[in-house]
Amino acid sequence: MPMERGEHVRWFAREVLPHEADVRRWLARRVRGLPDCHVDEIVQEAYARLWATGPERIVNPRAYFFVTARHVVGELLRRLRVVSIEAIADIESLNIADEDVGLERRISGREEIERIQQILSKLPPKCREAFELRKFAELSQKEIAQRMQLSESTVEKHLVKALRLLMNEIRAADAAVVQSKVKAHEYRHRQR
Repeated sequence: MPMERGEHVRWFAREVLPHEADVRRWLARRVRGLPDCHVDEIVQEAYARLWATGPERIVNPRAYFFVTARHVVGELLRRLRVVSIEAIADIESLNIADEDVGLERRISGREEIERIQQILSKLPPKCREAFELRKFAELSQKEIAQRMQLSESTVEKHLVKALRLLMNEIRAADAAVVQSKVKAHEYRHRQR
């Protein structure tokens, strides 16, 4: 049962607002130099999502605030047409340890990993190899170039192409999910 508005405001002030400074510091270190990633806007969007979610669904407000902010940054970066390799490293640094990881979250994480693996399997072989060496083996572009017997600029092109294709696939999959939710919502409204 949803909370009364005054109680919701008190909960928000007590459980969420005290963590703003920590979230801002954490974001400032991670989004510095990333285009269209403004800490104030990210925090405001995270607040809006936390408010809309409601206290009855949030077990650990601090962790939820951090995770929500990370998701906002991820969405901003997905909207960008060109993302530098440095931005990928910054995205990876946004991962935080959630103090209260439940079964649903672990299952969701596994599904996301499977989704990424499926998308990776669609990449051209050289792009996939370069991306996997960079992201999973954590090799530098120079090391990848040596291992693949390519120039560094060719490796960079493969990495950029892989990232672009991955982002397009993710965007398309997310759009399909949104579309199915819209259709389900419209169907429910027609049934009333």
